[in-house]
Amino acid sequence: MSVERKEVLFLVNPFAGGGKAGRVDWQRALASLCADWQVEIARTPDDALTLVTNFCQSGGDLLVVAGGDGTVHTLLPALVHSTTALALCPIGTSNVLARELGYPLGRHALRGCVQAVLAGQGRQIDVGIVRNRPFVLMVSAGLDAHVVRCVPEPLKRSLGVYAFLWTGLQELRRYQPARYRMVLPDKQMEEEAVIVVVANTSRYGWFTTIAPHARIDDGVLDLVWLPAGRGWRRAIWHVFLDVMTGRAGRCPHLRFERAREVRIVAVPAQPAQCDGEPAGETPLSISVLPRALRVIAPSPRAPWRSAV
Repeated sequence: MSVERKEVLFLVNPFAGGGKAGRVDWQRALASLCADWQVEIARTPDDALTLVTNFCQSGGDLLVVAGGDGTVHTLLPALVHSTTALALCPIGTSNVLARELGYPLGRHALRGCVQAVLAGQGRQIDVGIVRNRPFVLMVSAGLDAHVVRCVPEPLKRSLGVYAFLWTGLQELRRYQPARYRMVLPDKQMEEEAVIVVVANTSRYGWFTTIAPHARIDDGVLDLVWLPAGRGWRRAIWHVFLDVMTGRAGRCPHLRFERAREVRIVAVPAQPAQCDGEPAGETPLSISVLPRALRVIAPSPRAPWRSAV
């Protein structure tokens, strides 16, 4: 993609990366890479959404987000069905969307971002909808959403993804599964479960893969759940190992379905999370908007070790 005569906004979440993003001289960093882009620092989510909404409505060509999945999630209402394309400078906690698209991370993030904008491929990807709110990664209910709700913000800023692992270990001893009804257009299932995930991407968080058959542009959502069978607390370690090593599709403890629409009801009501952010409680009605978001993907994709 050529950026000649294109209007490009480089939006920075200064709190991303544990606050490191706020200490970078982005104008100077971009100048060293010959990128003459408009740079804006968004101090609050509302400021970020206002800036991007105005940019998209004015016909801006390309939004580059320096942040993580939470920043992208905040901006989706402005981007969905707009003519503005999204590119990533992944400096957040988990960077699931960047991993899915093949962006380099870490010290390669900024240079890889500029290279993707200059020579990457335009793609149209799916967006999910829950409670009239768009998401790009997943919605889930159960143990993981409970952990998302419980993680202290200072711990998240200081430990990053490890804050979720630490909190999860603490909450695992206390958490009690719920009875779920999962309603698809052609069937429904009822089962006691520990976690229910409706995924738009194959990756779940960090470099874990929970929905191996999911594709970000296939027009369907992937439903994955962990039944709360006897000894589920022991089984969850097997599940964790399988999703960490790319073997979720062969995990004997996970169940899979695919659909364009899913309704999830739980008794008792369970906490929900959407793209790693708290999203209230069940019940949830979730659907997909096929290819509703324009993105720029690196070409070629970053080597696996550079994108984890």
